[in-house]
Amino acid sequence: MQTLNWLKQSLPQSADLEFNKKSIKFDGCHQRDYQLTFHQEFGEDIYVDTQIGYVKGELSWGAHNQKTTTRQWAILPRYRVNHQISLGLGYVKQMDTNLETSQGADIQLPASDQWLLSSRFTLDSDHQYVEVALSKALWQANDAAQTWLGQGRTDKQINIVYVANF
Repeated sequence: MQTLNWLKQSLPQSADLEFNKKSIKFDGCHQRDYQLTFHQEFGEDIYVDTQIGYVKGELSWGAHNQKTTTRQWAILPRYRVNHQISLGLGYVKQMDTNLETSQGADIQLPASDQWLLSSRFTLDSDHQYVEVALSKALWQANDAAQTWLGQGRTDKQINIVYVANF
C-alpha cells in the first residue's frame, strides 16, 4: 500500500490510481482477484481508463483439485459528447489462462483479443449511469496442440449495464 500511495503522489492531479483486491473463500474454494485501475483526464472531454488484472483460483474437492490463473489488461479512451453522454473505443487483452489439475494436466486455455465500442449515459449524477457496449472478442489458441476447432473462435456481444455507485 505504501508503494501505491507514493505512486499516487507522483501522478498529476488529473490522474486517479486505484488498487482493488477481492477474495472469496469457502470450503473447497478460494479465489483472489487483483485489479489496478488508472484513470487520466486530458482536458474536459477526453479521458483514458486502463486496467491490469490478475485472478487466481483454487478448487479442492478430494481427489479433484485444480488451480487456475488469468491475466488481462485493458485500455478504453473515452470522449465526452456532453455532460450526460460519452463514447469509448477500447481494447482488452486476456492472456492464456492456465489450468492445472491434480491429475497432472497443465492446460493453457486460449487467449483473447477484444474490441469494444461503448456509449455511456449518465443519469441523475456521476454515480449512476447506463452503458451500452458492442464487443467482438477473438479467442485464439497459441499452441499447435490445442485444436480449438481451427485454432480460433469469435464472440460478438451487446451488453447493457446499469451502474450505481454508493
